[in-house]
Amino acid sequence: MSEPVTDRPDLIIVRPAPEMQLKSSPTRRRFRNILMRNIRAALDGIPHELTVDQGRLLLQTDEIEVAGKALEQVFGVASFSPVDVVVHEPDVASLREAARAHFTEVVRGRTYAVRCKRHGGPGLSQREVERQVGSVLDGPGRVDLGDPEIEVRIDLTEQGAWLFGRRFSGPGGMPLGVQDRAVNLMSGGFDSAVAAWYTMRRGVGVDYVFCNLGGATHENMVLNVAHRLASQWAHGDRPRLFVVDFLPVVADMRQRLPGEVWQVVLKRLMCRAAEVIARERKSQALVTGEALSQVSSQTLSNLNSIDSASDLPVLRPLIGFDKSEILSLARRIGTYDLCEGVPEFCALSNSKPLVSSRRGRIEAEEAKLDGGLLERAVLEAREIDLLDMDRAALAEPDVLIDTIPADAEVIDCQPPRRYRDWHLPGAVNMPPDELARRFRDFPADRHYVLYCLRGANAPVLAERMQRAGFNAHALRGGVGRLRRAWERRVS
Repeated sequence: MSEPVTDRPDLIIVRPAPEMQLKSSPTRRRFRNILMRNIRAALDGIPHELTVDQGRLLLQTDEIEVAGKALEQVFGVASFSPVDVVVHEPDVASLREAARAHFTEVVRGRTYAVRCKRHGGPGLSQREVERQVGSVLDGPGRVDLGDPEIEVRIDLTEQGAWLFGRRFSGPGGMPLGVQDRAVNLMSGGFDSAVAAWYTMRRGVGVDYVFCNLGGATHENMVLNVAHRLASQWAHGDRPRLFVVDFLPVVADMRQRLPGEVWQVVLKRLMCRAAEVIARERKSQALVTGEALSQVSSQTLSNLNSIDSASDLPVLRPLIGFDKSEILSLARRIGTYDLCEGVPEFCALSNSKPLVSSRRGRIEAEEAKLDGGLLERAVLEAREIDLLDMDRAALAEPDVLIDTIPADAEVIDCQPPRRYRDWHLPGAVNMPPDELARRFRDFPADRHYVLYCLRGANAPVLAERMQRAGFNAHALRGGVGRLRRAWERRVS
């Protein structure tokens, strides 16, 4: 006679990515050990026991829901299932009774199928178990073997029969750490964050290089994005963010080179900076978020001109993605809300950028620059341990505001033609270069609120004005956000 049915709320079956099973035995064992290390890191602070059971892992813990949330963010986990019921020394009758007691209400009014699989244990017929157990649920539910809403699964094991009806997806991919390292050129925007995630998903440890063109506010936004990637997805790793002050480098470029080449040359300089740091970190590649044809600098000829700046390979996981796909992925991985507030650096040049470039010309233009500025910027780069930060480091600087005070003087930092297209009524147009030259002559007893096309230049200028003693702030976001808010107000 079989022992009674026992609820088992403390066991999760974890299925590694099927691709791991295709490896040789030594490689498969190494990958599995790294996966187990990463799961343990994700479960830090949660009492648990993790063991190997044939080609899968068994996780025992009293905190099933919390552990499940962690498993959803461990690369190399294909899926997992909390076990609902255990039947010790099972036979068909006890399995029928267990299914009747636990799954009758689960399948009520829905289609279902029963799937049985043997992992050792009693020599019961899998087909007979499926037929007999399925029959006790027919009525409350309706059998559909092709595309059921609920799958009641029964695993026959040496420890008894495990019954479960839920299967949650993990991120798949390879365990983080089975490959070497790479350095991600992080802008804080949607693309670079998703590119970093996809690189980690293939087992690559990722560090980040941020070439700062936007001051403390921009750095804070990027820091929050990189911290979220590290804390939620880099289990088992210790990623770093390197902040390189690119303002002197850009100032030199703007003084010496024609505006049409700035975008391509700037990306080459960023690749050079990242390569130096990558070699210090013993990284094997650079990673960018570029997608072909998304912007003018991301054409084949321009990407070819950019790649020659580095001897390391440049990985572009998003090269064939549409923007809508990238945004969808950003929502999935949890960076959308942070990246939405991180604008691209706007108004770098009023000139029309090159859509097609020749490597020889770009290299000749770059040779006109003061190379010592780039070397010094990289030498003075700040290294931040993304997993060793307090909340104060992530707090937003006192530069951005969401509303315009009634007594503020509003300065529109768009190019003049954009100002003519649309501007906030009463705002004075003063492009970034002009404002940077003239703000010290402004009355010091007034409150100034700045906005720009995409929201990047305004915080930089507001920070400069604050350092000079002015009461200045930047409106969060760009003109699009401001215009929508204004139109809602007046409608």
